[in-house]
Amino acid sequence: MIDEHEWRSVLQVAKDGTFSAATKHLYISQPSLSQCIKKVETELGVRLFDRSQTPLALTPAGTIYVRQAKEILRIQQSLVQEVADLSELRTGSLTIGSSRTRTACFLIDPLVAFHRQYPGIQLAIKEAPVRTLEEYVASGTVDFALLYGSSLRPDFTSVALCREHTMLAVPKVHPLARAHAEDKAPGFPRISFAAMSGEPFIRLQPTRQMAEVYEKLCESSGAKPQVIFEANSIIEASELCAAGLGATLVTDMLVQSWRWKEQAFFFELEEEVEDRQLLAVCSKQRQLSLAAQRFIDFLRAD
Repeated sequence: MIDEHEWRSVLQVAKDGTFSAATKHLYISQPSLSQCIKKVETELGVRLFDRSQTPLALTPAGTIYVRQAKEILRIQQSLVQEVADLSELRTGSLTIGSSRTRTACFLIDPLVAFHRQYPGIQLAIKEAPVRTLEEYVASGTVDFALLYGSSLRPDFTSVALCREHTMLAVPKVHPLARAHAEDKAPGFPRISFAAMSGEPFIRLQPTRQMAEVYEKLCESSGAKPQVIFEANSIIEASELCAAGLGATLVTDMLVQSWRWKEQAFFFELEEEVEDRQLLAVCSKQRQLSLAAQRFIDFLRAD
């Protein structure tokens, strides 16, 4: 009963007032148009047009039909427009799972650049621990999450973004910092983690991945730092370090990208620490949206 050719024909006849005038816009013969309108009226069991008048007048049933047909036309046009807006990124939304550190050091500039190019896309960040971020990815709460590749679930797929290198940070007033402050060699000075034995140290809470790196360094170097604080994030640990509380582990991403109030002093580690591969992780069960694909392109370009 709801055939596009039929309701468009009824709308055209109602607009033009005569069958002959409507045929010129519909590019069909008058007998074909008359047959089409008759078919609709037969199916509905009512007349849509009062044929005793010229121009044709709508019957009460015809008035209802035309009103609803115009609504169908509006919905159809709206659907086509909204799909076009999505395909051209004029509208839509994008939710990214991240941590405080990765948001601050890796997402800020791409978020601003992406918004400038696609202002119609609504952006959101959900910050959470790794396990929660994995749940967000699996449930579709986020389009994708920034995670490390060491524990990627089999039901996830990923795009490699960058590698993070672990470094040591100490307060600028620390004797080790003062001893290397005048070094003229390019890059950061190198030091063994064994130098942290007995030193005030800020480690991350056990649920954080950097806590595992800390334990491995203690084991490989024999160091026994004096842990004075367990931080919830690398940024928190770094700010406390720069303020003079103690040494901590950081990443080169944070060293280069964090907007420091007061900068700490940084060392490369002599111990071999495996770089962490940062990934954009999404579920294999869900198609990655065009907005998410384009944003990942922004991240990879940086």
